[in-house]
Amino acid sequence: MKEKIKVLIVDDAIVVRILVGNALSKEPDIDFVGKAENGKIALEKIEELKPDVVLLDIEMPEMNGLEVLKVLRDKGMPTKVIMFSTYTTVGAKHTFEALELGAADFVPKPSSSGFSKGFERVHEELLAKIKFIGSGNSRQTAPSLPTAQKSSSVIRSGEYDVVFIEGGMGAPKTFMNIIPQIPAGFPASLLIFQAMFSSFAEQFVRRLEQNARIPIKTAEQDDKLLGGQAYVLIGDQYVAIKRTGADIQFAFRAKEGTEKYGSVPRLLCESLAKFYGKKAIGVLLAGAGEGNLEGIQALKEQGGLVLAEEPTTLVGRQVLNPFVEKKIIDGIVPTQELIAALTKAVGFSG
Repeated sequence: MKEKIKVLIVDDAIVVRILVGNALSKEPDIDFVGKAENGKIALEKIEELKPDVVLLDIEMPEMNGLEVLKVLRDKGMPTKVIMFSTYTTVGAKHTFEALELGAADFVPKPSSSGFSKGFERVHEELLAKIKFIGSGNSRQTAPSLPTAQKSSSVIRSGEYDVVFIEGGMGAPKTFMNIIPQIPAGFPASLLIFQAMFSSFAEQFVRRLEQNARIPIKTAEQDDKLLGGQAYVLIGDQYVAIKRTGADIQFAFRAKEGTEKYGSVPRLLCESLAKFYGKKAIGVLLAGAGEGNLEGIQALKEQGGLVLAEEPTTLVGRQVLNPFVEKKIIDGIVPTQELIAALTKAVGFSG
């Protein structure tokens, strides 16, 4: 029998504790074990209840969320934390500080005054991230991934001009860890796709820039795809690739309200397959790719190389399985080996 994911809510706003707690209590695979109104009480409850996932606010009396994370880090406590943070610029800045301190992911939190209506917009995202991050504690296992595909030794070197990396749940932190490993002079264009609210995007790009050894920018209309340059795309618009003379450029258009998330990276991958063919690499970080099977398959069919980060959670394995079953993945690589695998693939020694 599948174990329930134990969740603790930490927020000083009673409306947040009540509404989120009620939503969690309705989920059959989540066990809402408790709530706390500040960080000091939260630490006591974490010790007592041993939750799998903690939903953590930042601004609270007595002890704030960042201080809680520092204590958890210093004590070596393995609790997984999702920041439930406000949309504001200050809130976004603190959210990425929280990721650096050990938080696993974040969900944007509506203001307390309009929380009831605003929560409807983030409800599904919050539940999905709890289940993704908390599923690593489950004793139930998904079908194992084929052993032959778990080795980076199958990765071939070639002339690749573009690398597309799609992030999913938990991936902002992964990007912050792996992008600084990319060596200066990396020859290919790098496309970083991570869906997120635009209010958080500026801080995300800024954090990547701080430690990167290659230039990074937010992708814009008509930007040329240049070797050694990284471009961040956050999924708020459709984007494809176009050719203008000898240049390959980004082409954006607005999303329709009814269009699903997965169609955004799918369109981009299909466009990359068309213009780059066998000179493209596609990378799926753990939990990424849902809704983008056709796009990644298009890259593969045109001779491109497709890699995946080795998933560490049950949900991550479930998301990757369809790609494995269709034999789309060339190599499944542990997180700490991803950048080495990419530099090997592009034939770059640094």
